[in-house]
Amino acid sequence: MHLAEAPVVIAARRTPIGTRGRALAGLHVHELAAPVLRAALDDAETATGTPVEIADVLLGNCMGPGGNPARLAALAAGLDPAIPGGTVDRQCGSGLAAILDAAAAIRAGDGRARLAGGAESASTAPVRSIDGVPYDRAPFAPAGFPDPDMVRAAEDLAALDGIERSRLDAQAARSHARARAAYAEGRFADELVPLAGLDHDDAVGGAERVLPRLPALFPGGALTAGTSTRIGDGAAAVVVAPAGTARGLALRAGAVVGGDPALPGLGAAPAILRALSTAGHDVRAIAAFELVEAFA
Repeated sequence: MHLAEAPVVIAARRTPIGTRGRALAGLHVHELAAPVLRAALDDAETATGTPVEIADVLLGNCMGPGGNPARLAALAAGLDPAIPGGTVDRQCGSGLAAILDAAAAIRAGDGRARLAGGAESASTAPVRSIDGVPYDRAPFAPAGFPDPDMVRAAEDLAALDGIERSRLDAQAARSHARARAAYAEGRFADELVPLAGLDHDDAVGGAERVLPRLPALFPGGALTAGTSTRIGDGAAAVVVAPAGTARGLALRAGAVVGGDPALPGLGAAPAILRALSTAGHDVRAIAAFELVEAFA
């Protein structure tokens, strides 16, 4: 691959994350994503000092409503109707999968930029049913395979690795404290796109005081409501462009791997190792890792 075809991220924006049923509950998926797409593109054009040609809009979405939310968001953002949109569903990895797809198109030689990211509205997600019987989620594995929900999978992973509740509570307390400090220092200001009067992630702050008092979700278990993910509404997007057209943060490698369906929480580890191998590095070359904190 020629250096000019290497994909780089030249802008990134996101909404605040609103807990389901709260500040962002009145916004549909495309209404969450559209202002973020617009802000990211505006930032990219400011950074480059020239209009940025967008070839496609790729968004991850796994909760619905279907009907290609990426296309709706592109139109709602005021983009040229000639710009298409595509929606990716790789469940929790959907937004990153969309970014990897955008990077792959650029590596293949397309010299135009892409808007890529993800959006979910738990508050407006449609009720799904079979023969009139509603269900919470589609299966992640066929009959005969383990298929734990997220909370059970997190508890099983804690048990497997011998992670005690005290460690989970301490990690959650530290995470909240760091997030509050980041807000106080204005470190999120350049990435947030306020919506519906919300200008901060509404699940941040105050949890440290109640963590020790929360009951375990499973008898004798480590997980509590304070160390488990909230279900939220929000969107995020980046502008990915060829390095030869703009300066940005290089996307050196990405990887998607499968794993034991009984322990989906382990999936990030082999994916990281494969991405590092593809990039010609090992763990010792990395200064910092950023991982989803869905559970403590």
